[in-house]
Amino acid sequence: MRNDSRSGCESETCEISSGYEGNDERHCSEGSNKGDAAAAGKVIDLKERASQLRVKGMVSGAVSSLQATKALALGLMYLHGEGAGRDASRAAKLLTTAVQGSVPQAKHELARLHIEGEGVPYDPAYGIKLLQSASDDEYVPSMVYLAELYIFGQHCATDADAALELLYSAYSIAADQEPAVMYYLGYVYDRAPDCRNTFEAAYWYRRAAEHGHFKSQIRLAALYATGTGVPHCVETSVAFLEVAMETARQQDPRFLLWQGERFIAQPETEFLAQALIKTAAEMHHTPAQRMMLQQGWARA
Repeated sequence: MRNDSRSGCESETCEISSGYEGNDERHCSEGSNKGDAAAAGKVIDLKERASQLRVKGMVSGAVSSLQATKALALGLMYLHGEGAGRDASRAAKLLTTAVQGSVPQAKHELARLHIEGEGVPYDPAYGIKLLQSASDDEYVPSMVYLAELYIFGQHCATDADAALELLYSAYSIAADQEPAVMYYLGYVYDRAPDCRNTFEAAYWYRRAAEHGHFKSQIRLAALYATGTGVPHCVETSVAFLEVAMETARQQDPRFLLWQGERFIAQPETEFLAQALIKTAAEMHHTPAQRMMLQQGWARA
């Protein structure tokens, strides 16, 4: 027996020497090897562990409603650079405090930061959990964003049925106040192979288009130009295009080019492609300007 200087207690000595053949040495060595083998046999996924800790922190905090509201207001201020310099990292810390107070908008904004990896570690799994939590709170923007991820299979498996469930739930809450809900309902019926229904697509696109939704107006113009889900009518197609072009310069020129490139493939929708790509070119988008030259379209 010897005195263990670390614990202050007496313990058995386990010495490894050439002259000692006792059982104690074998038992001690076996125990050590088992521990080493267990550690060597399992690789720790540090990203997953960090994500789990973030989820745990989301529900473990004790933040009052007043504290959470203040944290949200300050977080949004730094996130958008309104009243202070934009600082995504500082915004994320404040939003995390608000999340611990169960504020749906804070969950939504913090989810976006983690999905984009802006000011915080890139952690889409945690971002999706935040969106799911905010969706459970019936926060419509999160329901739409999560549905979008399911539609395009971004950071998760493609799931059109889950997207439809979220979108119909969002529509029951927001009705016509959120055109993006109607647009994505139309998009699922327009594009998802297992849910294809051109008549439903046209119905929801039209509902969104009537509320000024640009993408829905463009999609309706294409449907009328090809007679898909609606009567073939070039005049109606042109009318929807003209309405859409009133706000075209407020759109991302990259989207205008992307959509235009897809319309080029069909002769019936080439006039839509030219209008969209021309607008993007006039916004000094170099790839659109190059496309105009390749197609031989005048920029006048």
